[in-house]
Amino acid sequence: MAITLFPATLIESKMITQGVRHFVFSCNHSPAFTFEPGQFITIHFENEGKGFKRSYSIANVPAQDNQIEFAAGFIEGGPGTQLLFGLQPGEQLQISGPYGRLVLKDNAPKRYILAATSTGVTPYRAMLTQLSQELEANPNQQVVILQGVQTAEDILYPDDFMDFAARFPNQVIFRAQLSREKNIQIEKHQFSGYVQHAFADLMLNPAEDIVYLCGNPGMIDEAFEDLKTRGFAVQQIIREKYVSR
Repeated sequence: MAITLFPATLIESKMITQGVRHFVFSCNHSPAFTFEPGQFITIHFENEGKGFKRSYSIANVPAQDNQIEFAAGFIEGGPGTQLLFGLQPGEQLQISGPYGRLVLKDNAPKRYILAATSTGVTPYRAMLTQLSQELEANPNQQVVILQGVQTAEDILYPDDFMDFAARFPNQVIFRAQLSREKNIQIEKHQFSGYVQHAFADLMLNPAEDIVYLCGNPGMIDEAFEDLKTRGFAVQQIIREKYVSR
């Protein structure tokens, strides 16, 4: 099936951590570009005469305003990095999408476990408005967001996630899992260890929880096997591997 491409113009970009840049694009799409929180777009480009595709999860809440935001990590020598980190406001990319099934369920579970590494957390940022509506409608609904990074300086969108948790203190937990911080807890939302190390603290329940995994393939594979040993069926684990280069 043919892929439909459309142009997207860079509005602005900025570094949000030492190695991650946040991009805001306006796309030329009629009718207005629509997507579900959790989906991704793919950019199509050439580098040294070769065609490339790179996919990025959409980081903004859907607003039918033809705006697309995403974050990309810097990968030395990566064709996607060379393109995006050199792009100037007003320049265009060719984009297709949206794609992906990392979206919230019509029949919400009692608790969402949203786990990610690095820029894999961006689809959860796009879900915050929809999750807020579910939490307001159902006081028994719960959400746990686990963001795995190396150090506290690498946490992405901390204000967005901490504000979300503060709005629903009895329903939302936000944990930043710091893989290179050993035996410390700098802030109440920061813990040492990998994302999957948090599972033991959460008292996971296959009868009530659905787990989302997005990010590094190694984390996803290890977490998937761990969850199966805890009684989770494959359909209770929603996965999207995230490879940036």
